[in-house]
Amino acid sequence: MKAARAICFAVAVMIVGGPASAQTLAPGKMRDTVLAACNSCHPVTRFTDMRKTRAGWVLTMNSMIDKGAVIGDNEFDPLVDYLTEHFAPGKNSGK
Repeated sequence: MKAARAICFAVAVMIVGGPASAQTLAPGKMRDTVLAACNSCHPVTRFTDMRKTRAGWVLTMNSMIDKGAVIGDNEFDPLVDYLTEHFAPGKNSGK
């Protein structure tokens, strides 16, 4: 029963958060990958409100992978590059 509720909640979050979340992210090659990898568990604002150095994003991404995020080996560096470009210290927003 708990699993069914968790699945329903996850689907509801994706439906409600989907279009608005996409608008929050800056265009870029990895935008859709960020949405797929990160937004499946978190609202986009969970990470767009963060400001981290490249090293900070590497630690975060490794932590998320350890917790089950599905990110291909060839996606790791481009994802970290995207996050660093748009969500580093001193950046105002992801747009």
